[in-house]
Amino acid sequence: MTGGRNRDKQMANALTKRFQAEERQAIVALSRWIGHSAVRGVIERRRAGAEAVVKPIGRLLTDQIQVIRFCWHVYGIAGVEPGWRLRRGEPWLLTPREMIVIERVEADFRGVVQLAVNELHGAGVGLAPSWGGDHVIVGELLLLDVDWQLPEQKLAEAMQPPAISAIHTDASGTIHRRGIWEKAESNITALRRSYEHHLYGPPPRAPYAGGGTRATPESTRTRRDALRKVLDRWPDATASRIYTTFGDHTRQRGGQAATPGGYLRQLLEADADAGDVVKRPPRTTLYEDLSLLRGKPVNKPSG
Repeated sequence: MTGGRNRDKQMANALTKRFQAEERQAIVALSRWIGHSAVRGVIERRRAGAEAVVKPIGRLLTDQIQVIRFCWHVYGIAGVEPGWRLRRGEPWLLTPREMIVIERVEADFRGVVQLAVNELHGAGVGLAPSWGGDHVIVGELLLLDVDWQLPEQKLAEAMQPPAISAIHTDASGTIHRRGIWEKAESNITALRRSYEHHLYGPPPRAPYAGGGTRATPESTRTRRDALRKVLDRWPDATASRIYTTFGDHTRQRGGQAATPGGYLRQLLEADADAGDVVKRPPRTTLYEDLSLLRGKPVNKPSG
């Protein structure tokens, strides 16, 4: 019993850390463009238009929480907490007139935001015009009293940006903001697997008796998925080179490992649960994996 409780606690802690990582990544992504010199001018020019279109429901947008909630709703984004609970506020009690106009208000607001996004993008601001989360931020900037004197990091934190990745509601896949980095991609993939387990339970074991085949273990699939990414960057990488450079911590600009073995370790660490120690795969295992990924016969090297 104690072992089971400890394991559950460790899993819950690891999940919480992954959610926290999502929040940090969103703040980092936003801080990269919110301080651009063109942002304030565009927002202040478009503010009157945004305030005009939301005036029919203005009594509901009483504070930052409600403004953020409105902007997330307009773009169909739902916040989720560890344990997969949706963040829900108190329901808005709309008057009959507000119920009639609410859809038009949302459509008109999206139109003003789109104009601001187009103008910002044209001015060289590094937001992603295709990403709804960046539209949410522009909407918040248009409706909130913004302290433009704050440093980029603090201003980004104040906006409480949506994550830079999202999971499909049926856990079938993920979508990402353009420019997502490897560690962020690995983090959302691990969260998707956790969400899938939450929705459907553990996957059924594939039978291998009676002529069937044993299902590939999760650890093997994870390692081979990481090796595919290694081969994308180092097509000629050998098992020996990956094995001997696994402990190399040299980084390139952008934080990615500078050697194939170091990159494999980096990918495996990003996918591992918090507290887990990533071990170097045996040379023969790497040789088998690479042979399979390259579509070659698996002939283990001698010695």
